[in-house]
Amino acid sequence: ELLCLYIPLFLFLLSDPETILADKGARWQTYLTQISEATKNYQPCSQDNCSCHISVLKKDLKPFSSGITKELIMDTVRRGVGTHYQIIQHKLYREPECMFPARCSGVEHFILEVIDRLPDMEMIINVRDYPQVPSWVQPVLPVLSFSKTPDYQDIMYPAWTFWEGGPAVWPIYPTGLGRWDLMREDLKKSAARWPWKKKSSKGFFRGSRTSPERDPLILLSREDPSLVDAEYTKNQAWKSEKDTLGRPPATEIPLVDHCEYKYLFNFRGVAASFRLKHLFLCGSLVFHVGEEWLEFFYPQLKPWAHYIPVKQDLSDLRELLQFVKENDKTAEAIALRGQKFIGDHLRMEDVSCYWETLLTDYSKLLKYKPKRKSSYNQITRKPDRDGQAYSEEVRNVGKSALTAAMVGLLYGGLPGARHARERFIQLSQAEIYRSRVEAVRSAHNAAIRGFVRYGWRWSWRVGAFVTLFNTVSTGISVYRDSNALSHFAVAGAVTGGVFRMNLGLRGLVAGSAIGAALGVPAGALIVGLQKLGGETMREKRQRERRELYELRVAEWNARLQLTDKIIGEFNGRDQDTEGDLQRIKELLSQPRNEELTKES
Repeated sequence: ELLCLYIPLFLFLLSDPETILADKGARWQTYLTQISEATKNYQPCSQDNCSCHISVLKKDLKPFSSGITKELIMDTVRRGVGTHYQIIQHKLYREPECMFPARCSGVEHFILEVIDRLPDMEMIINVRDYPQVPSWVQPVLPVLSFSKTPDYQDIMYPAWTFWEGGPAVWPIYPTGLGRWDLMREDLKKSAARWPWKKKSSKGFFRGSRTSPERDPLILLSREDPSLVDAEYTKNQAWKSEKDTLGRPPATEIPLVDHCEYKYLFNFRGVAASFRLKHLFLCGSLVFHVGEEWLEFFYPQLKPWAHYIPVKQDLSDLRELLQFVKENDKTAEAIALRGQKFIGDHLRMEDVSCYWETLLTDYSKLLKYKPKRKSSYNQITRKPDRDGQAYSEEVRNVGKSALTAAMVGLLYGGLPGARHARERFIQLSQAEIYRSRVEAVRSAHNAAIRGFVRYGWRWSWRVGAFVTLFNTVSTGISVYRDSNALSHFAVAGAVTGGVFRMNLGLRGLVAGSAIGAALGVPAGALIVGLQKLGGETMREKRQRERRELYELRVAEWNARLQLTDKIIGEFNGRDQDTEGDLQRIKELLSQPRNEELTKES
């Protein structure tokens, strides 16, 4: 028995190491050949004027090469397949209702960004998840959608999520994924913290169960946790553990923390997934499942050159993971190539450029000059809150500092000017002036010098005092997310102590005590004035967060209802088809009428 065990080991030791490596290489030769051919055939795009993606919009607009008539536009509007927009004299107008306001707002941001360079036109923009123009519809309807499959003829546009309106993930993204330009910077920083050599050599996925095709990955993770870490999270449709394959929903993980892993997975959701572009920027290797759903930038991403393609049933997933683990350098090269593509060709300027080029080329196809509908609302630019350099709290501290400085200037300057003028008159009574105007001017000049001299002294003191007090009180309130009089007492103590430090330790202690005592009524006055205005700063922050969250929940519910409706329609059609087939079978199974047969 021992001899039987040692013979295979002895033969293994005698075998040629090169032969073993050759057999190992031969196992992966198919994948290596595909990668070699993909990289050889790939031609990098130019970064100029979003030219990398122009072929996509030209292909989408090709069915309309003979032009778009007013009748076709009106027919499309009547079908209710999207939101009707008009651009008239560089102003944007929209029909009163939009199914998803945040999505429409994201679309409108990009249109308004380039509207000064756009001619008059009108278009129908679909902000639903699903495309609206199947390939069998004739004539082809001019509908703009963010995503589609080869079975649809919609015109693709860059999704609203590049600016706002993305899927809300509570609590990490309560208002949606956020702006693409800001998220890019966060992901770049995370990628720098997690270079390839530091990343964990396993697959990683966190997401909700929007599609059953994700199930095999979750089950593989439970079977082999060392290979994949994949779990389902909760979304608004979650009702029980049945929705997460019999286990409690996992904790949501921010996208920046995905960069810790070498292999990341992208699945379609209800339509194309918004996470794909984010995954590339981690510098991780992206496993893209299925090739059916497209966004405008997908066609230039090449399988095996920028990402690893995975069959929709995930039957090849385990083998692919083993392949990349055993070919680490090859995997790293693909990951870096994908990261570079998204970094170079999916910048915010590329998105704006695509919108401008798309709408400009689209407008040339219109065979008529659109006229503004009087019932439509004009859409104007919203203030760029996310792009502001400073938060509202910091701006309020700055405003209060400026106001305090002005008050101090007047408080010290006006009495100082009056005193300086009176003193000048008293000291210059013996002087002789050539005219009354000259005497008055000299007195006014003395008053101005007094105003500046004494006003400046009070201005910087009052401004510094108020700035320090508000900085400390606001900082504590934001940190603790509450408004309490103790915060103002602490702020008063710090401010009083700082302004009496020049008197030594006793002055510091006395100043702190007096400041704390005066800080409480000052805080009560500030909070009282805020409440008289309707709400405190904390209440305002909470209200805005709550409103944004409720808006996202409403949008999710609308999406779910729409999805359920579509599924119900499909199920109804299937049942009708099955019923028709059943009736046909029943007719065919009936006995023939012999008398009719003989007569014929």
